[in-house]
Amino acid sequence: MKNNILFIILSVCLFSCQHAGDSTKNSTIETIPVFSNYTTKLPFSAFVDTIELIPLETTEDNLIGEITRVIFNNGKYYIRSTNSMQNPKLFVFNENGKYLQKISKQGVGSGEYLDFEDFTIDSNNHIVLADYQQLIHFDPEGKFLYTTKSEFPRTEGNFALFEILPTKDHAYLGIPLFPQKHLLVKVNDDGSKLDFFFDPGEKEILKSQFLKTWRGLVPTDSCYYLIYSFCDTIYSISSDMKKIASSYYIDYTPKKLPDIPVDPKDDCLSWEKKLNRLDDYLKTSSIGVGDDFLYIGITDKAYKGYLSLYSKRSKKILTAKRIVDDMYLKGNIIPVTAKRIPHNMDGDDIIWEVEPSILLDGYQQLSTAEQEVLKQKYPAWYKVCSSLKEDDNPILLRIKVKDF
Repeated sequence: MKNNILFIILSVCLFSCQHAGDSTKNSTIETIPVFSNYTTKLPFSAFVDTIELIPLETTEDNLIGEITRVIFNNGKYYIRSTNSMQNPKLFVFNENGKYLQKISKQGVGSGEYLDFEDFTIDSNNHIVLADYQQLIHFDPEGKFLYTTKSEFPRTEGNFALFEILPTKDHAYLGIPLFPQKHLLVKVNDDGSKLDFFFDPGEKEILKSQFLKTWRGLVPTDSCYYLIYSFCDTIYSISSDMKKIASSYYIDYTPKKLPDIPVDPKDDCLSWEKKLNRLDDYLKTSSIGVGDDFLYIGITDKAYKGYLSLYSKRSKKILTAKRIVDDMYLKGNIIPVTAKRIPHNMDGDDIIWEVEPSILLDGYQQLSTAEQEVLKQKYPAWYKVCSSLKEDDNPILLRIKVKDF
């Protein structure tokens, strides 16, 4: 429990750690020099085709804090939300943002959870919560179905998944919360069979026990992609999980990830002290992989953020710490920070949650004539932005990325 509390304290601000070694030795992987085309401000028009706004309805029953996971399935948005990384709840909205229901029962009884770190939607459209030593299943309406319990062997630590994804053979692929030897585990549907794989070495395992990414495990139609704590390599995992390969090397020059000596006695607090002694460093905080592009979310010691996009076709790189709206609320700026960084996708669309104040400020800065242009050209944007309130729930930006 002590380790869990320490993790909660640091998981927002300490996202990743460097993997120095085989990634640079493999000449077949693609290198992404993220700061080779860096600009302070990046306009929407450089990478955006369209953006749909989904305002999440605000009621007394569904106040949303930090959003960690968004899944769009069968016309519904399923959202895991926490307050200061604690007290997780799962909210469900329809495709337009209308509030439908929530799962919010902490405890040790039937259908209750202790502190679920992640969730997924399986092939039966069941909502599956990844809780401590168990997976809890609900139907699409949030009705409790059943619980499957699992225990890791002592050499692998305690069963708790920080990230979880469904597999094509009706099982689950996950990243353990406190890994001891392997970074990945496959769990069958009833929890009776656990297969562990991908041993990155003792030093990397030690660092990954208490430093996490927002999103380090992502699915595609052909494979999974993985990045882990302070890692400079994105790995691909075959759909049958029999092959893991280095796919992309992230070159942060002229900046760098920290290379800190690892002590087996280290914990979250001792690592924080080591990091604080550094002048600056970067952390890979999230990744997303589309058919034609990748995005990489990056943060530094001061918790400032960078968004980097990489075109698979043109090899073009776009990296910035501020995103400028030159399409809708012209002139509005969205700063990228440690907490305000994309970490969810639906297919090829980036799902990015933003506070209502950001859009409200942008709308109010428009002149009357500019607001009228917005109303005529983008009526959906006008309808949302003209009715926003400061204390509303976040708005989801559904970003369709164009070829760049």
